[in-house]
Amino acid sequence: MTTHRRLPTALAVTALAAASAFAAPSASAANALPDPAGYDGAIAWLPDTQYYSAMYPQHFSEQTRWLVDNAQSRKISYAAHTGDIVDLAGAGYQWDNADEATKTLDDAKFPYGVVEGNHDRGGEYAEHFGQQRFAGSPVYGESFQDNRQHYDLVNVAGKQVMMLYLTWDMQEEDFAWAEKVLAEHPDTPVLIATHAYLNTDGSYDEQGRQIFDRIVKPHGNVKAVLCGHNHGVAHNVKDLGGGRQVAEILADYQSGPEGGLGYLRLLQFDVDAGTMRVSTYSPSEDDSDYFDQGDDFTVDLSL
Repeated sequence: MTTHRRLPTALAVTALAAASAFAAPSASAANALPDPAGYDGAIAWLPDTQYYSAMYPQHFSEQTRWLVDNAQSRKISYAAHTGDIVDLAGAGYQWDNADEATKTLDDAKFPYGVVEGNHDRGGEYAEHFGQQRFAGSPVYGESFQDNRQHYDLVNVAGKQVMMLYLTWDMQEEDFAWAEKVLAEHPDTPVLIATHAYLNTDGSYDEQGRQIFDRIVKPHGNVKAVLCGHNHGVAHNVKDLGGGRQVAEILADYQSGPEGGLGYLRLLQFDVDAGTMRVSTYSPSEDDSDYFDQGDDFTVDLSL
């Protein structure tokens, strides 16, 4: 195991933990992943695999193989990808590398979902990750414009959870479709997966504010937003009143060595306690927590 450590720049605001900027490694030891006996179910999260698809496909393949091999023991029922699957949308070999890595999940019938990022636009996204790829998935809910957006209905510890995928550079029709879906499922807990939403200081990036105002805030069943795009990590816990809180979480390791060394995240849910424990792990390195801060935390989240 090789340990790579970075101490991010942190910004403290109301209910905010944020981290960014890759710094010199420290000698701190890897943290152990949580004991599965301490949570009821988990979702895996793969952010920004673009450089794996371009130059280091072994890390993408290690991620998906590890998920399949550890799904049962770690109670992982699903994986979410928040976009930038490839680096150059017009480079066919990068889509082939991504296809090969995710085929491991397909072959194992391991449910997962993806959404396009800015680097995926104008290429072979629909050819490789359009609706036809997921048509046989038991969790696949509804596609909008050949999987530009879609939702999945996922079983997490016996609870049905919606993963709602929102595309890069949303247009009015994209917002309208998402609002329709949420109106049709008012009692289903929702986790949103989108490519760009937060900056590394925890402020809103790109369409983050618009997504919050139109999709997150008005719909009380939205529990969390996952995003990548910006290089680093951050998380907010927004208090919206009436006992409602929403977790907003950024993770993107692409500025690390070899495009991120295969670090992924695990969202681990304790249903009775109403919490979500976030952990970070690299199957390639057999190492947890790339950053010394911001990679392992717990938020209140009831399913």
